[in-house]
Amino acid sequence: MLACYLLTLAPGVTFWDAGEFIAAAWTFGIPHPPGTPIFVALGHAWVLALGPLLGVARAMNLLSATATAAAGGVTAWMFVREGNRAETALERGEHETRAWRAVAAALCAGFMASAWANATETEVYAVALLHGALMLACAAKAGDEPSDDASRWTFATAYAMLLAPAVHLSVLVVAPAAIALAARERGGRWHLRRAAALFGVLLVAAGVGRVSASLVAVGIVVILLSVTARERSMKLARVAALVTLAAIAASALLIMIVRARHDPAVNQGNPSTFSALGDVVARRQYDVAALWPRRAPVWLQFANVFQYVDWQTALGWGDGVFTSPLRVAATLAFALLGVVGARALRRDSRRLGDAMLVLLVCGTLGVAVYLNLRAGASLGWGVLPDSTPHEARERDYFFVYGFWAWGCLAACGAMAVVRARGWSPRLAVLLALLPLAGNWRVMDRRREPERDAAERVAHAILESAPRDGVLFLAGDNDSYPLWYAQEVEGLRRDVSLVTLPLLSAPWYSKEVARRTGLQWNADEQISGTNWRHEQQAALIARAARKAGRPVAASPLLTIAERALLGSEWSLAGVDYRAGAAAGASDAAAVIDGQATAPWGRLIPETTGSANDVDGAPRTMLGLLQCPRLAVAAGLAPARGDSLEVRCNFR
Repeated sequence: MLACYLLTLAPGVTFWDAGEFIAAAWTFGIPHPPGTPIFVALGHAWVLALGPLLGVARAMNLLSATATAAAGGVTAWMFVREGNRAETALERGEHETRAWRAVAAALCAGFMASAWANATETEVYAVALLHGALMLACAAKAGDEPSDDASRWTFATAYAMLLAPAVHLSVLVVAPAAIALAARERGGRWHLRRAAALFGVLLVAAGVGRVSASLVAVGIVVILLSVTARERSMKLARVAALVTLAAIAASALLIMIVRARHDPAVNQGNPSTFSALGDVVARRQYDVAALWPRRAPVWLQFANVFQYVDWQTALGWGDGVFTSPLRVAATLAFALLGVVGARALRRDSRRLGDAMLVLLVCGTLGVAVYLNLRAGASLGWGVLPDSTPHEARERDYFFVYGFWAWGCLAACGAMAVVRARGWSPRLAVLLALLPLAGNWRVMDRRREPERDAAERVAHAILESAPRDGVLFLAGDNDSYPLWYAQEVEGLRRDVSLVTLPLLSAPWYSKEVARRTGLQWNADEQISGTNWRHEQQAALIARAARKAGRPVAASPLLTIAERALLGSEWSLAGVDYRAGAAAGASDAAAVIDGQATAPWGRLIPETTGSANDVDGAPRTMLGLLQCPRLAVAAGLAPARGDSLEVRCNFR
């Protein structure tokens, strides 16, 4: 598994959160809420050790590959161990069969599209997957022991749950399956008090992750009630031990306070106080959805889940987000294998089979219900009103735990089919490797356009910026790769980066003022602005001009957004530069031929396969095509309307 991850590993920075996470690990900083301090601390140690040998970006990508492969190893160990301890009669060769089944389960789960995608770039979900696998392993050990002897492994399972908020709260998706494993003995007897205690721990962990004192209190009450009167003498000791574990685990979050007070380069949310720390951990910066009302029709939310299901086994056999008969056939075949495998696994090891089913349900339908996502990035168009908000990107990575369980069950189904036919158990591994064949082409991050697209975009936007300029950016994909380029590569640190959407958060406006030295009245109202981030952007641009610093804008910004920042815009390289203050002129943008012509020769036409789900590489590279198009068509000095249409910036 690890070998395949290494062969498809991204050689450098990729789009979305990767650039931010790499920069945060390198600077021991604080990425976007909830901050993931253990992931960052692990990443910092990892790049200090391997960065000089491999390069910082490649080393962080290797961390994801190693963590996902290790999760596969833990999964295989659990399947071998559970199968060998099952109480069914062991036939000749049964141990070997179960060993091959364990290998097949790990490989099939690891080559599901969402797990594989997380394994080949810098992504917190890879480390979170390993954390979840270790939680299940501790729970399996707890269930192996009699009730009186299981305390250490029960506590280990509880500690893994309590540590989840400092790794990533998504790990708690695994907790119900861990409870099912820990609370059941090999003989089938349930330990309800152990289940209740771990459920209370789950509530405490969720309360810490949501910064909800009431949820923490309810969890403690559940833990207290799980101890019977007969064990009253042990009640205080057990509760005290669990409270101590919770305090130790929660203390990992204090890493962010310590680091924020040193103001690292990546310091999202600036959690330098306990109040600010609570805001970061609880993700109050974002519009965290409640369970109700639903932010999209329920049928569409579940349709999104099934769309992501269709991507898992043979994503490369369709046309990106659009499926094909062959891909549907592969999906249905694996769904059927999952059903067969669930029945076979429950016959052999009832508690492991039940735990995998719990993980499958919680990791798919449960996640869909809890997250209450908007309409998917590629679903609902033409059905919902055009004004309906959609997710900014595909969110299949949220469901990776459920797809991991599906891969394990499908492998068990393949083994059941092979055994029924009397074939060698090794053939089950070949059947389970269908996702390897179906996903390889689209999971290979060494191929263009994804291979170095993020780095090319970051370098082009930064190098096009004017000296000592204040460069306004539109979002994740024109911000995070630039953060990486500045902090890790040391490129163009004279340029001050300002990400417009973040200006809606007061802490970010203060950060921009603190780091640029610019001064403005944050409460001043600017005509023509409807949102706080627009108002703050206009004020920052005005302050920059007053300080004699040029104002530039990413090609991702719209005409309306640029109008708030300045006027008399010209395209110089791949960035826009303002020639005058906002409102001074309504002249349309023109092309600075002298500054742009070299970029027209440096940036070739986008190449590579379009058969991918994430269109960010091709979209972002497309934004860099305007210099080439301008030079090729002889547009300079073209009027702004021609510039926008021909270059297709939006």
